[in-house]
Amino acid sequence: MNRGLFIVTDADETEAQLLDEAAAVSTCSGASLVILRLLVPEDLESVEDVELTSDIDRRDYEDPADRQFEEETEAFVRETLDDAGVASEIVVRVKPEGDRAAAILDVAEEYDCDHVFLVGQRRSPTGKALFGDLTQEIVLNFDGTITLSME
Repeated sequence: MNRGLFIVTDADETEAQLLDEAAAVSTCSGASLVILRLLVPEDLESVEDVELTSDIDRRDYEDPADRQFEEETEAFVRETLDDAGVASEIVVRVKPEGDRAAAILDVAEEYDCDHVFLVGQRRSPTGKALFGDLTQEIVLNFDGTITLSME
């Protein structure tokens, strides 16, 4: 692996376990990780007055919500990646439900990632037909290695 892409959607226990595995793979290969915090527009509706507590000065922020979610994501990954000594970069993208797979593929290409780490959701055939299946779209369209954990 040259560079991995780890997808954070919920920052839950399943994603934390997969992040441990991504850190192990990255450590063995000496690769860095791009951490993609993937949001839907509804996630931003809950952000009103953003209170920033961390000193993240890596880029200029046009949208305080982006900074808030980047800080939350950094807190989620800091302990695992710092302990493993894995270099990482956090990217925040807001896309509607139907555009999330394209966003993942775009970021993978933009950052030249050859491995994707993703937690998939189990859906019924009807759910897949109505809402699409993010995991299936990544598996079918990503030209690299995929490590998948199912909720």
